[in-house]
Parts: sequence; structure tokens; C-alpha cells
Amino acid sequence: MHVSIRAVLFDIYGTLLVSNAGGTHPDPRLREAIAAEHARSPHPFPEVDIREIYGSLYPGLSSGEIETLVLEEEKASNPVKEMPGAAETLRGLAAAGPALGLVSNAQFYTAPLLEECLGASLEELGVDPELCRFSYLERRAKPDPFLFESLREVLATRGLAADEVLFVGNDVLKDIDPAKACGFKTALLVGDPGSLRLHGRSLHESGADRILSSLFELAGLQA
Repeated sequence: MHVSIRAVLFDIYGTLLVSNAGGTHPDPRLREAIAAEHARSPHPFPEVDIREIYGSLYPGLSSGEIETLVLEEEKASNPVKEMPGAAETLRGLAAAGPALGLVSNAQFYTAPLLEECLGASLEELGVDPELCRFSYLERRAKPDPFLFESLREVLATRGLAADEVLFVGNDVLKDIDPAKACGFKTALLVGDPGSLRLHGRSLHESGADRILSSLFELAGLQA
């Protein structure tokens, strides 16, 4: 890791987790309810708290029953597992000194699933809760630059300049573009072809400062 990097921020789906996230949900009622909620948002890239959507569709269920239903359907439609090297890389970076955070299009279950797959809590892996931005909490989703800009402000209060921050993601549109626009250094993870999202660009056109074939490269670890 270059000595000028003092913070490393990660995407989750497709970066720390092997995932098929981003597909269309098969339930047309759910799609319509989400679309209606998006239409009411003032933001260009709106996000919902999926629990509220399910609550409107299943008013007879308790909040606990809704969370259980959502999680069961999520695990069935989008099974996830650790991206090779994720836990080791986070631990290695944390030991080396950079602050660690997350910026993810996520729901209430995302962080718990990440912890389950990586076998440790985020804090145990060195992730700073103050450096995490999840779309369902902000009601704004990547590529909205707001998620990155709000973290840039927090990091600035700690004396970290934007160009001392590295953002690692798998999607050039949702990860690389907004992170770069925010002034962060960027790394595009290409090791899992099923997770890579180039949106018609070549790797040369990705805009990333660095191309990673493996997360291990971040901490100088060997797969």
C-alpha cells in the first residue's frame, strides 16, 4: 500500500462479498411498490428501507416477521459468500494503520450478512462505524455522490485529504466514477468476472487508478 493512503473504503456486494446483487426482483408487486417510493423521492438515485416496503405489502406481519421474511427471500434470491481475501485483507490493513470504512448500496441485513460470511464483527475486522454509509439509511444510493461526499467531510475533520483515501469497488459507474469525482483514489476489483461491472467500458477506460486482480494485493498479501 502506498504510504500516502491513510484510509481505505470498500464497496460490499461484488467487492467484499461474491454476489449477484443488482438483479430485478421477481415479485411484480414489490417492484411496483419500490418504483412508487422512488418516484416520491427528491433525490436522483433514491433508495428505500425494504422493511417499509414489505410492511406496506404485508400489513398483518410484525416488524420481526417482516425482517425474517425479507432475510429469507434475500438469501434465496441473492446468496452471498466471502470474496477471496476479504477478511484477511481487512485485518491486514487495520494492522497496518489505514482507517477502514464501507460505502454500499445496502439494506438492514447487509452488514450482518457480511459479518456472517467473514466470520467476525466489522469492529473486529477494523472497520470504523463512523466511516460507513449504507444507502437504506441515507435514502440515497450510489452513484449519488452524496454518500462519498459525506464521508469526505468526516475524513477531513480527522485531517485526511481526499487524495489520501482509496475506494475499492467492482462497478465503474457506481463505485469508480463517484469516488473519483469526490477526489478519492480508486481501485477496481476485477478478480471475480461475475461481479465486475464495466458498463460497456474497457479496463483501460474504467478511470480507476489501480486494477486489482485480488483483494490480497491491497495489503501485499499472497493468495
